[in-house]
Amino acid sequence: MLVDLGKLGRKMRHQSKFPFNHVVLEDRKEVWIKGGYPSCLGTSQLMKKFYPGYTPKLAKEAFIEELKVNPEVRNTLDN
Repeated sequence: MLVDLGKLGRKMRHQSKFPFNHVVLEDRKEVWIKGGYPSCLGTSQLMKKFYPGYTPKLAKEAFIEELKVNPEVRNTLDN
């Protein structure tokens, strides 16, 4: 099996330069970002550059850190 490391490397470089504390939930195509006003104003442009096709979700620092440890906590918001 061959892996195009060029594409993978570019993807990883972009994700590592994302300027906010965040968690990516691949299965939901969501990016949870620590933020509020005024940082939320630039979110849509950053998402187009770093995570096209994903939905941005803003949250407090504590929730972001909890998602890093236990991504299943996201499911509690669907109830």
